[in-house]
This record gives sequence, structure tokens and C-alpha cells, in this order.
Amino acid sequence: MRSFIPSAKSTLRDLARRRKARVDGSGSFVLASPCMRPRLDRSFAPLLALALTNVLGGTGCTLEPQEVPTAKPTRVEDPLAYADPRIGSGGFGFANGSAFPGAAAPFGLAKVGPDTRGPYDTINFLHYSGYWAGDDQVRMFSHLHLHGTGATDYGVLGVMAVDAFEDSRFSAPGYESPFDKATETASPGYYAVTLDRGSIRSELTATRHAAQHRHGYPAGTKEGHVVFDLDHHLSGGEVTQAEFTLEPEAQRIRGKLHHVGGMSKGFGGYDVFFDARTRAPWKAARVWSNGDAPAEGVSGSGTKVGFALSFDLGADAAVELAIGLSFVSLENATENLEAELPGWDFDGTRAKTAAAWGDLLGRMTIWGGTEAERRMFYSSLYRAFLMPTASSDVDGRYLYGGEERIAEGFSFLTDQSLWDTYRTVTPLYSLVAPEAALDTVRSLHAMADISGFYPKWPIATGEAGTMIGASADVVLADSYIKGVTDFDAEGAYEIARRAAADTADPPGGRGGRNHAVPYMQHGYVPANIGRSASHTLEYAHNDLALGLLAKALGKADDAAMFTERAKSHRNLFDPATGFIRARDESGAFVEDPYNPYSISDHYAEANGWHSLWAQHDIPGIAELLGGQEPFVEKLQRFFDESVADLEERPIEDTFASGAPRNAYWHGNEPDIHAAYGFAQVGRADLTQKYIRWVAKAHYNDGPGGLAGNDDGGTLSSWYLFTAAGFYPIPGTDRYILGAPFFPRMEILIRGATLVVEAPAVSDENIYVQSVTWNGKTLDKSEILHGDLAQGGALRFEMGPSPGSFGVTTP
Repeated sequence: MRSFIPSAKSTLRDLARRRKARVDGSGSFVLASPCMRPRLDRSFAPLLALALTNVLGGTGCTLEPQEVPTAKPTRVEDPLAYADPRIGSGGFGFANGSAFPGAAAPFGLAKVGPDTRGPYDTINFLHYSGYWAGDDQVRMFSHLHLHGTGATDYGVLGVMAVDAFEDSRFSAPGYESPFDKATETASPGYYAVTLDRGSIRSELTATRHAAQHRHGYPAGTKEGHVVFDLDHHLSGGEVTQAEFTLEPEAQRIRGKLHHVGGMSKGFGGYDVFFDARTRAPWKAARVWSNGDAPAEGVSGSGTKVGFALSFDLGADAAVELAIGLSFVSLENATENLEAELPGWDFDGTRAKTAAAWGDLLGRMTIWGGTEAERRMFYSSLYRAFLMPTASSDVDGRYLYGGEERIAEGFSFLTDQSLWDTYRTVTPLYSLVAPEAALDTVRSLHAMADISGFYPKWPIATGEAGTMIGASADVVLADSYIKGVTDFDAEGAYEIARRAAADTADPPGGRGGRNHAVPYMQHGYVPANIGRSASHTLEYAHNDLALGLLAKALGKADDAAMFTERAKSHRNLFDPATGFIRARDESGAFVEDPYNPYSISDHYAEANGWHSLWAQHDIPGIAELLGGQEPFVEKLQRFFDESVADLEERPIEDTFASGAPRNAYWHGNEPDIHAAYGFAQVGRADLTQKYIRWVAKAHYNDGPGGLAGNDDGGTLSSWYLFTAAGFYPIPGTDRYILGAPFFPRMEILIRGATLVVEAPAVSDENIYVQSVTWNGKTLDKSEILHGDLAQGGALRFEMGPSPGSFGVTTP
């Protein structure tokens, strides 16, 4: 996810000189501030580290979440009350959570929310979701957004309510407005804020394909006005063409725009069609395009297109809008709007969307925990279902790769950050939302059927092509092995197999397997190919997943082949240094001298330390390192160095904490599973110790509540699994047991109920003494999906000191 930021040192020096504000780190989100664990563009690591070290220094800010302990382990009756979309919307640099705080339905195409600016203007790395919690000015409310990503896109079709119908209000300096953080309200499916300019209360809600606005003016106000800026976009994007037509008698505006964003530029961008309705007729309109001054009219086209409408206000002193969206056609935007918002009932829409969220959040019920822990848990569960995006319209039509099709019996899901989400999000779907897992795999298969290959990062109507590996292979296997089988698994497998194993390129290409041939020739991806070590690690994990899928489909020879290839990362292990390193085509290790702390081009967003702990082959890594003791010693060093680093660069030190962490780095994906490695080699006590440290040190219920980009819910889903007491090995049916965070949790799994109990758990009692499954004592730190899916009781006895469970000696 590369984007250009000029002169990092000078840019950050300039930013550091700008004004700063304070933030209340509790769940109240009272004041704006840059002081909230914010992640910079992923390609920006070396420049950022240098700039932060030499230029900025700390701010001395603090962010302390409120924790009000509950009197006893009581059941959470209303999970919606604990889900706050603003958690994770702050942080700086690589610690920017990038959470979307606006209004959306589960998997909604319409994600309507504020795009903001503040002490760092609209700089790209703080505004991947359009919003940063440290800002104090609303630019506009736009209708499409990503959640938690490390690159920008969307942020289009901007709408803003203003207090005067005059030309000065029709451009950004005139329609943007300061706001007070204390006036913000956000809950699943709803966002509201009071704009200082005009004291306008702007409320937003959404369905899957439509957004509803209610802009309330002070009592007694006679007129209200709205501006539609079709040229509005986020940093790194461009609206290359737009058009609209006003239909006064129908109180309707129809139009489209073409946007080329930071990610979608990989396939030329996408069209957004919209049908907007106004509850009341407008009494005046101004239109503009191509740099011309606003004038009376009913249409506009070209570039820099927009229009403004003026209304007489009734007794409620509000302007209400309803906007249907589609990637497919104008007719579909209309159909989406009329199907999902048939009348003018803002509060009813909000309630229906909240109910949809309530269904999902109710699939995991917790007892006990502090108020802050409850907020962290249910906000994490909420974020796990913001993306991917259901882009198929109400009639099933969707557009991908230039081809229009109909999704029959499923929702077509785009916006899949697969390199991230395969690790935690899609395994979560396999567990608690199999219908979402089915939509995911059917969508991936449809994409591959159209293009000839599985995508790495599909967005909107095409493939962005960013990141590495064939992560879709893992998603397909994980879902199928866990019982999500109602798709053409044979056909899906064959497409994946061709890309992975054929020496001749398939007609459509290989997608994430673009380096499969040299990988097969050498047993690894050679160093002349960028990020070669990480490519090899990903391909090996992809191979394990394909092997298990092949086995499940009865393809014994393929299963054996891929299972053997899943060890390919071992070919890059250097016994002299004890790390997985890049090798050239002759077999020689490159980079001499080797620095495992260096984030080099041989790794993807990682260094040698981050990349050592191959999740699919922890026992193999332990063997390469010499067995249990040296493995544990090295992994413990990895975490202890991170503990020390966090003490030296605490999250309160906004700028310093925004740089990458050389040891364990929870703000990025390659090593987030590492703490579970201890349990796989007979030191479950250390898994229990370090997962608790990760959760306490890297999550809170404030705006800086995530350690880095959430990447479509990836970090959120880590928290959910870890709080539940087990963690997936993606692409397999295996979970590694950890230690629960709550005394009781009930998880609904396809009509069955899994009960996880840890009645004595507390901040002191973090160690597992014993575990039983349906009353039977377990003797190892592992459990299978097939067992959990039947429902039952998983009980953990907890204590303040390490127990014998899961602990073995060599």
C-alpha cells in the first residue's frame, strides 16, 4: 500500500509546529487531540522512523481509559450499548487505528460519515477512513469509506449542511465547519455531531445501500441549505468526471461520478451512481462545474461539479435527505433507495439498522469484565463486520472486472483486505457468522471466475493488487474445513491449484501466486524478487491450506504435494543467525551483515524478528532453532524487548510511539499470532502471560484503542478470539488454547451454544491451572473446530501462578 508523502522530515517538522489539542481518553471522546496512539503509510517506515526519532520527540500527553469494575459477573444484556465506533479512530503514524466512526449497516456499501481535518490538515496517513479523532473540523459527510486500512480510497459524494445560501458557502472554505468533540455521538448505524457554523445538528444513519441525513437547525430558523460537492475526495484520490440532474418536481437528484483512489487506481477507478431525494421541495438551486461560478440551473457535468439547494424549514427546522448508491447503474441506485428507504422515517431506519447489528453482536455474550473491557469487546465485534462490503444491489447485480453479473443466493462482497483478514476475521466468520463466510468464499470464487485468478485486495469493482500471497487460498480452506461447504469447492480449488502448481501461466494470470514458478524451481522465492522472504512464508502457509482443502476433497496426491511444499519457508532458515532470510538464486543468503531488526525490502511490512514465527509451522521453527528451550528463549526475548520498548516509547508519547516496533509489533499483522507459539511447544503459561500483556498494553476504549490499522477488523478479531480463550491457525480446523478474559462467555455457533467458563479469572488470576471440555480434562493446549461447533462447555480453572496445564519439559 504505497503512497507518496513528500519530504518526511520537513513535513513532520512542519506538522510538529502546528497547534495541538488535548483529548479525554475515556469513552467520552470529549476533546480533539493528536494524542491518541495514532499509523503512517506502510511504505513510510524508514522515513517515519528517522523523522520521529530526530525531529519530533514526545508530547507528554496521556490517554487513560476509564475502568469502572462491575460488582459481580453479570450478563451483558445490551451489547449495542457497549459498541462505540469511535474507538480506534485516533493514534498516530503506524499506531493509527484508522477506524471508521460513521453510520453503516453490517457489511454496508453505504458508510456515511465525516471527513475531517485538524492540526495536521488532511495528511494521508491519518485519514485513511476520512476521519481522525484528533481533528476539530468537518470537511463534509461522504458516503463510501474503508475501515482500518493502511491506504486511502473512497470518501466520495460529499454533502454538507450550511447556514447561508450564498456563493461563499459553496466551496470548501465556506462549507467546512469546526465542531466540538463533546457534541459527537456514535453507535452502530448512527452518527451525529453539531457543526459550530450555524449550530446545525447533523445526524446520519444507513442501510446496506442507502444513507439517510437529518440536518437540524436551531429552533426558529427559517431556511436550511445543503451543498453536494461531487468533487470531494480524500488525499490521494481524484474525481475525474461527474454529472447530475436536478428534478425539482420529483424532489430528486440523480447522477454519477468516477473516482480514482489510492488503491483503485490499480484498475482505473470506479463509477458511483446515486439517487438522492429531499423530504421537502427546494425553493432555489445553484449549480457549478468545470471551474465556473455557481449559477441557476438543473444539471452539471465535467470536473469540479456540485450543486446547492435551499429549503424553507418547517416546524421541525430540519433538512432531510435519502441517498441510494450503486456501483452498477443509476437504475440500481434508484431501486436500492426505494427498496431500503421507502418512506421518511429516520428514527425507524436507525432502529432497524441497530437491530441488524444487535443480531451479530448477540452471537457472543459475555459476563463480567469492567465497563472498559466490555466496550473493547463489543466495539471489536462491531468492527469485525464493517468490512468487507456488500456491493451487490438489491436485485443481486454487481460489477467486477468490467463484467456485470447477478449474485444468486449470496451477497457479493468486495473490499477484502485478505492479507490481513485471513488471519483472524474470516476464521471468526467461520465460527460465529457462517453466512458471512459463505458470502466471502462465493464472492472470491466469482472474482476468480471472472478474472481467472483470486484477488489479493479487491476493492469496489476491481482488484487493487496490493500486498502479497494467495490469502484467498487460506480463506477457502478455512471456510470449507469448518463446514462452510455450500459453494463450488471443486471449481474453486482448481483455480487455486492452477495458480499454485502449473508451470505455464493460467490464461488470467496467477494473482497472489505471481511468483509461483521461481518458488517451485528453488523451493523459495529468490531475493531478486521484492519481499521474497515474506512471499515464501505466505506461499508456504497458502500451500498448507490448499493441502488440507485437497485432502478434504479427496485429492490425496495434491494433498501430499502441498503439505510438503508447506515446509518451503524452512529453506530460508539460516542456522548461523537463527532467522528466516532472503536467498539469491544460487542459494546464498543476501544482506551481509544481516540485521534482523531492519525493515528491509526482503520482508513485507516486517523485519527478521517479525517474520520468524511461521504460524502454520511453529513446531518446525522450534526444531530449526534447536528445540523447545532455545525456541522459548528466543520468543521470550522477542516479547521482552517489546515490553521494554513500550516502556521507553509509551503510547502516551504520541510521535515516538507512532514508529514501527522492532520486536513484537501488534500494530501490524505478520507476528500477531506469536504469543500462541509458546503453547505449541509446551509452554502454555507463557502464552497466558503474554497474551494478557498484549491485550492490556495495546487495546483500550479510547480513540487510540488499537495498536495500528485495524485492517478490516483484523486486530479487533484478535482481541475477540483471545478474550474467548482460543485462537485459530488459519486454513486449519485447529485452535490454540489461551486464557479467557471474562468469567463466562456464550458463543452461538449454527444453533449450538459454546460456553466458555473461567469463573476465577481476574487481572491477577491470568494463568490456567486446568481445562475441561464437557467435563473431560484436556491434556494439551489445542482443540478442534469440529468439537466447538457442536456446542458444549469449555472450562478454565485459573490462578495467580503458572500451572501445569500445557507445560511440558523437553
